[in-house]
Amino acid sequence: MLRINNIKIEGIGPIKNLELTFDNHFNIICGQNGIGKTTILDCLAQSFSGAQTTLKKTSGFETGQWDIQVAINKNNSTKSFLTTQFHPNETSRNFNGYYQNANDIIVFKTHRNIEYVKLTSLGTDAIKDFNSFSQETIKGSLSTTLKNWFVNRFLFSAQPNTLDENQLKNYELAKDCFTILNPSVQFSKVLPNSFDILLSTSMGEIYFEYLSSGYKSSLALLLGLIQEIELRFKNPSKYIKDFDGVVLIDEIDLHLHPEWQAKIYDALKIILPNAQVITSTHSPHIIQVSKPKEIIPLILDEETNNVKLNPIINQEYGCQGWTVEEILTDVMGMTETRTSTYLDAITNFNVAIDNDDFQTANAQFLILDAMLHPENSLKKILKIQLTGISTND
Repeated sequence: MLRINNIKIEGIGPIKNLELTFDNHFNIICGQNGIGKTTILDCLAQSFSGAQTTLKKTSGFETGQWDIQVAINKNNSTKSFLTTQFHPNETSRNFNGYYQNANDIIVFKTHRNIEYVKLTSLGTDAIKDFNSFSQETIKGSLSTTLKNWFVNRFLFSAQPNTLDENQLKNYELAKDCFTILNPSVQFSKVLPNSFDILLSTSMGEIYFEYLSSGYKSSLALLLGLIQEIELRFKNPSKYIKDFDGVVLIDEIDLHLHPEWQAKIYDALKIILPNAQVITSTHSPHIIQVSKPKEIIPLILDEETNNVKLNPIINQEYGCQGWTVEEILTDVMGMTETRTSTYLDAITNFNVAIDNDDFQTANAQFLILDAMLHPENSLKKILKIQLTGISTND
């Protein structure tokens, strides 16, 4: 069993000084662009690397440092790591990290697309050790062998006494992953002459590589997790739902339609009930449905120019009663969610109303009336205001 308890970062990337404590199950790092979400994930991941670090110190700092406390089989351990590099092309030999426990940490970066691969033959599972897994803490897990792995399991699942109980359960769960975002999509078959995977959809059968980029990104994550568990645990094997290690995911909502963003959050909880997940997001929809203890909201302190926790998040209900617009401005750091065209029109309208300038106000009202949502109540309010100055005339 592996858990990351907390981390303290000083002088790494955009972070001057930040200390975070993590929930044992699910953690969602959020905040404006450039706040340091990926930097935090990289510090966590590269604590398990035995090769090198790509992390850069903050400009003006002599060194960057992070201290991490982990629990390995419920025994706490703390280590410190330093970096002196600053130039983008610099890398350095790593410290003695927790590389021997790298098989218990799975890292997904933002390269999660599934390109079409023509299989002319099937290969066996890759043979890896903790050195291989420690290198993946820097590069992240790749989806290049997903198709080979799935077709391999499809073929051997029909042969008695070839896959063990955990492998069979993993394969059945992998098939369910095709349906997890959209119930109208189901695994159909594997073509014997090309090893292509076909899915049944409302539009007929399609190759699974022809799904949308968001759908493929989700499959790369869900199927990729199952494949990684099977590569890491062979003798004995492990059912993914029994995995009690750590999963790090950069941008959980990558390429996803808003309707599916909350679903990937739920899907990960279904297939990883015993793991610790630490992820970042730009999605207000995920923040809306998350539990308060899961949200790690970051904000830039303008006085100190340092990253800190955003105190605005309610510790009892989180953002479950917030609108998307409120999350975008107060959590994600957007200064304005409306367009400059709208802002100019509403400003000009209000100035014209104040000056009793009916002609200008009416011209701006026509623009706003065409621009706003058909059911927006602001239309009625603007019309009443316009009627007021026309009556005065």
